[in-house]
Amino acid sequence: MPAKVVLRKGRTGKFTFTLEGPTGQILATSADHPNLRAAKAAIASVQKNLSGASVDDRSASSTVAKKTTTRKAAAPRKAAAKKTTAARKTAAKKTTVRKTAAKKTTARKAAPRKAAAKKATVRKTAAKKTTAARKTAAKKTTVRKTAAKKTTARKTAAKKTTARKAAPRKAAAKKTTARKTTARKTAAKKTTARKTTARKAAPRKAAAKKTTARKTAAKKTSAARKTAARKTTVRKTAARKTAAKKTTARKTTARKTTARKAAPRKAAAKRTTVRKAAPRKTAVRKTTVRKAAPRKRVTAS
Repeated sequence: MPAKVVLRKGRTGKFTFTLEGPTGQILATSADHPNLRAAKAAIASVQKNLSGASVDDRSASSTVAKKTTTRKAAAPRKAAAKKTTAARKTAAKKTTVRKTAAKKTTARKAAPRKAAAKKATVRKTAAKKTTAARKTAAKKTTVRKTAAKKTTARKTAAKKTTARKAAPRKAAAKKTTARKTTARKTAAKKTTARKTTARKAAPRKAAAKKTTARKTAAKKTSAARKTAARKTTVRKTAARKTAAKKTTARKTTARKTTARKAAPRKAAAKRTTVRKAAPRKTAVRKTTVRKAAPRKRVTAS
C-alpha cells in the first residue's frame, strides 16, 4: 500500500495536509493554507518535486561547530588556570621569605645573649634551613604545577568526552521532541475529529432515542388498549353469562310456577273428563248388552 496525502480543515477554517506512510505513520506535516485551492496547489507541488528532491545533511557541520565552540570556551579557562597557578606560586614564595626573615630576626635578637661562637653556628643553621625550605618550596611548587597540568588535562578530556556524548543525546532529544510534537498534533487532530463526530452524532442519537421512546410508548399504549379491551370483553362475557343464568333461573321459576298453577286445573279437567266419559261408557255397555242379548237367545233355541 503506497503512501497517501490526507487533507483536513481546521477549526479556524484553514487547510492542512499530512503525508502518511503505509502503516498510517505521519511522515510530514504541511503549514496552514488559507483556502482549499492553495492547499491543493501545495499538494500538487509536493507530488511533483518529492521524487527528485535531494538530501541536505547538516548534522556533521553542526557537530564540528559545537567542537570549535567547546575549544574556544576552554581556552579562557586554561588561561585562568595558569594565572591562578602563578598567583599561588608567588604567594608561596612570599610566605617563605617572611618565614626566613622572621627566623633571621629571631637569631639576631638572640645573638647578643649567646656567645660569639654560636653566631657562626646559627648562621650555618639558618643557611641550611633556608636552602631546605627553598628546596621544599620548589618541590611543592613543581608538584602543584604537575597536579594543575594533570587536572587541566583531565578537565579538557572530560569536556571533550561530555561534548561528544552530549551531541548524540541532543540530536536524539531533538528527534524525540519532534516525534512527540507530531504525535501530540496527530492526537489533537484525532481528538478534534472524534469530538466533531460525536457532536454530529449527538442529535442523531437523541432523535433515535426519542423515536425509540415514542415507539415504546405506542407499544405500551397498544398493549394497554388490548389489555383493557380483553378486560372489557371478559366483563361483558361474564355479564352476559350472569344475565343468561338469571334469565334461565327466571324461566325455570316461571315454569315451576306455571306447572304448580296448572296442576289443579289438569286434575279438575281429568276429573271432569272422567265424569263425562262414565255415562258414555255405561250407555255403550248397555247398548252392547242389548244388541248381544237376542243373538244369545237364538243360539239357545
